Amino acid sequence: MTRGLAALLAGLAGIIAGAGAVGIGLAALLTSIYGSFEGSAAIGGFTIGMPVGAIAGLALGLWLVLRKGGPPPGKALAWSAGALFLVVLVGAFL
Repeated sequence: MTRGLAALLAGLAGIIAGAGAVGIGLAALLTSIYGSFEGSAAIGGFTIGMPVGAIAGLALGLWLVLRKGGPPPGKALAWSAGALFLVVLVGAFL
């Protein structure tokens, strides 16, 4: 039960962090390539980058907790809760 909760929290933190990071990165990359005409490159980065980042973040968060030889459930839960808290805290100030 504890490992499942830790995996859920790690997946949520991965979704939030991955979607934001890949979405912003791809929007900046596409804007530098295509220019900023009406923000079309940024919207492309948003519509492509955020779902891809969310899926990758979820997969990475779940893999880090559920892999064989991973951290003990209590330690994984503490790290996942801390990571989720930091992601929300950083997001609140941006």
